[in-house]
Amino acid sequence: MKKRNILGLTTSGHGFSAALCVEGKIVAANSLERLSRKKYDILLPISKTDLNTFGWNDNPAIYKQHIDLPFDLEKDYSEVDFGKLEGFRRLMDHVLNAAGIGLDDIDCVAYSYRHNGNVKRFFEERIPGAEFIVPEHHLSHACQAFLPSPFEEAAVMVLDGQGVPMKRTGYDQLSGCLAQGSGNRIETIVEFPVSASLGGLYAEVTRLCGFQTNEEGKTMGLAPYGTPKIYEQVKGEIRLGEGAGLRLRDLKRLFSPGDRPKEKLYSLGNCMGFLQKFEPRQKDEPFSDDHKDLAFMAQQIVEDVMIYLAKWLREKTGSKNLCIAGGVGLNCVANFKVLDNSGFDSIFVYPSASDNGLAVGQALYIHNLVDGFERAYRTTHDYMGAPYTETDIRKAVESCREDADVVITEFREMKPLYGTMAQAIETGKITSWWQGRSEFGPRALGNRSILADPRDPDMKDVLNSRVKFRESYRPFTPSVLAERAGEFFELNTPSPFMLLAPGVKPGKENVIPAVTHVDNTARVQTVTRDVNERYYDLIREFEIHTGIPMVLNTSFSIAGEPIVESPQDAVRCFLSTGIDVLGLDRFFIEKRTPE
Repeated sequence: MKKRNILGLTTSGHGFSAALCVEGKIVAANSLERLSRKKYDILLPISKTDLNTFGWNDNPAIYKQHIDLPFDLEKDYSEVDFGKLEGFRRLMDHVLNAAGIGLDDIDCVAYSYRHNGNVKRFFEERIPGAEFIVPEHHLSHACQAFLPSPFEEAAVMVLDGQGVPMKRTGYDQLSGCLAQGSGNRIETIVEFPVSASLGGLYAEVTRLCGFQTNEEGKTMGLAPYGTPKIYEQVKGEIRLGEGAGLRLRDLKRLFSPGDRPKEKLYSLGNCMGFLQKFEPRQKDEPFSDDHKDLAFMAQQIVEDVMIYLAKWLREKTGSKNLCIAGGVGLNCVANFKVLDNSGFDSIFVYPSASDNGLAVGQALYIHNLVDGFERAYRTTHDYMGAPYTETDIRKAVESCREDADVVITEFREMKPLYGTMAQAIETGKITSWWQGRSEFGPRALGNRSILADPRDPDMKDVLNSRVKFRESYRPFTPSVLAERAGEFFELNTPSPFMLLAPGVKPGKENVIPAVTHVDNTARVQTVTRDVNERYYDLIREFEIHTGIPMVLNTSFSIAGEPIVESPQDAVRCFLSTGIDVLGLDRFFIEKRTPE
């Protein structure tokens, strides 16, 4: 059997993404938001058809009240021609061009999970010989977790908000599963009903804290400012252990579960009912003690359950390796607690762990599980966007020259650019760094990053007031040379995707205050030269200048916008904010200092 070219597509309440698998390897992936410049772009508003797909059968007003996504419950989208949707065509063209193939080269489409009929018609009309497959949601997450991992065998944990109703589950949407992967096979061990949804609980607390849908990362950052007060009141509801009763009745106002699977390893009790007595924080309203304590509670519950499930998996499978996916897998604080307390030696969290990453999981599901090929792909980096040409870059630079009072220097070699950038960072400048292909996941990993000095205790406030315009309490990342990470952080394993948050070693918090969170943790990215030579060499140059083997890293974006994608996006963000310097490929662009 010949290896097929597989296009993975997924559209959900988290966005619309695509991935391309060629010869068993993921060669390109991206999300629509990066191209449309609309954060969390879901392509089409939530419709009545979507409510049925999601199993949301209560009064639609409930969902509109709780979910900050565009809704259109009047229009029938079942006949929409996806070929006429600019966003749909644009994203497909992006990944196809990145791989250097055309639509008619696609042999199989793995798709989920909105408007399946529309998408199927699109491909049947254009590539009638291609197979169209809709894989199961949480199995795709399990594939996304294990198949790109470095492990030959591993335990797998999938936790999210929900999937879609299925006949075999009594039309329960499920909220995760535990599995075991070996070679090119994955065996599901336990599935969790939607009534046990950790993602649903965390999303509700996120709403109560005044954040929008898909902003759970803000809740994670707020949690250390809280106290155990509310957690102590509700922790009796949490039941851990085989046969735990499930009584999360109040989730029915968000979800409509059917018959539940028999396996019950944990219960959240009446946590959701307990939360009904709290009022959501209003926009621009200060955080009350209750809001902070709610964030603490949600974070602690997630950690409690994940650690228990990981210990159970370790004993059940005997594996030393753990893979995690699903939206809850983006919780880097919980991930590190799991690694530190569960007995696993190694952990892998797919960098785009939420539903956007399903495009990868679905494509690998077809190649490895359906077609039966041995695994040929391992995720060593997340730079999956389409490459840009020198012409694209020079055009963006010229637009910058025309529109701003800037000084532009072009370097023939990269090394002098590293020195110039490092000096700018050392002297307190806010710099930005655009190189190569963009990151697929939600973390900027050194190709679309804003960089600053981690030693400056005021840098967090400077960044928030001049560039990011975001909540002041949220932490920034240290991107650290991998071989020196252990000198600064309680970390003895790689963290290349910024999905582990270890403690900062005693005494080092005063050395790198700008990247040390209030709880003395840091969202670490370890950087190796074989994965990202340019980023590594820049950090190494900063180390030569300062003795500190890391830089402060945050996404090249401002509040309310997605990470920049193209060189033109980078120039636009640079000119419209307080960023002082832009390192764009081999160009060093600096705003003139007013005299």
